[in-house]
Amino acid sequence: MEELQMGIWSILYYEKGLSQQEIANRFGISKMTVSRMLQKAKDVGIVEIRIHKPFASNISLEGVLEKRFRLRRAHVVVKGREEEDVVSLLGKFWAFQMNLNIKKSFVLGVGVGKTIAEVVRYLFPMKVENVEIVQLLGGLADVTRENPFSIVQELCEKLGARGTYLASLATVENKEWRDHLLYETMNGKALYSQWSRCHQALFGVGSIEGGTLLGSHLVREEELKEIGEKGGVGDILGHVFDEAGHFIHTSLEERLVSIPIEMLFTVQERVAIGGGTFKVRALKGLLRTGIVTTLVTDEITARQILEE
Repeated sequence: MEELQMGIWSILYYEKGLSQQEIANRFGISKMTVSRMLQKAKDVGIVEIRIHKPFASNISLEGVLEKRFRLRRAHVVVKGREEEDVVSLLGKFWAFQMNLNIKKSFVLGVGVGKTIAEVVRYLFPMKVENVEIVQLLGGLADVTRENPFSIVQELCEKLGARGTYLASLATVENKEWRDHLLYETMNGKALYSQWSRCHQALFGVGSIEGGTLLGSHLVREEELKEIGEKGGVGDILGHVFDEAGHFIHTSLEERLVSIPIEMLFTVQERVAIGGGTFKVRALKGLLRTGIVTTLVTDEITARQILEE
C-alpha cells in the first residue's frame, strides 16, 4: 500500500505539478506526511532525479590522460558548438566547477591569462564564509582583465573574499631586488604565509610557440633567446619548462616575482587550464613535470596531447 501511495504522490508532485499542500488536501493528510513519503520515494528508487549538465565530457580520454600522466583528475570538455572559442569554453566549465566546489575557509591561489580571466568572468557571485584569494604572480605591464591584480580583485568581489596582492610587476630589474621584495618586505612575508596555506593553485599555460610568455615588456630579448637555446616550450606563472618536463633555470627566473616552483609543488591541488593546437607541445611538457594534479582542457587538444 505504501509503495502505491509513494508512486501516486510522486507522479502528482513531479509530473502533474501539484504542490505538497495540494496533495495533502486531496488525500486528507498532513503536508509533512507528503514530504516524508516523497523523500522516501527517492530513497527507495521510485523517483530518480537526473540533471543534464551544461557540459559534455570525454570520459575515455580523461581516463587515458589520468593514467599516462598520473593525474588525480582530468577534465576533457567537448565543444557544444563548432564555432565556440576554446578559451571561453574552458573558462565557463571551470567557473561552473568553482560554483559547485568552493568551500568555507578555502584559500585559492590564482595566476594569469585569458583563460583564467574567462573563469572569473563566468563565475556567479556567491557568499562563502572565510574564502581567501592570493596572487601567485606579479602583475603584467598592461592593465587588462587578464592581469593578476584584476583577476584577484574580481574574484574577491564575486566571492566576498579577502585578497592578498603581490605589489610588483612579474619581473623586476635583478635578482637582488626580487629577493628583497619576496623575502624582506611585509608584502613578501604576507604572500609567503598565504602561499603556504593555499588549498588550490589555479594557473594557465603559456606557450613559447604561441608567444604568450608574460609579454615583451617583461621578458628581455636575450632572455627569450636563452629560453629557446635551452629548449623551453612553455611556462606556468613565469616558470619555464622544456618538452621533457624539466623546469629550466634562466636569467628570467632570477628576476621573476612569482611563487617559487618548489613551493608550488607543496600546494595540495594544482589545476592547469588550457587548450588550443598551439599549446599542445607546452601542455605535454607541463604534464611531464609532474606538477599538475588536475588538468582542464578540450577534446581536440586532449587527443593531440596523447598522440605519440
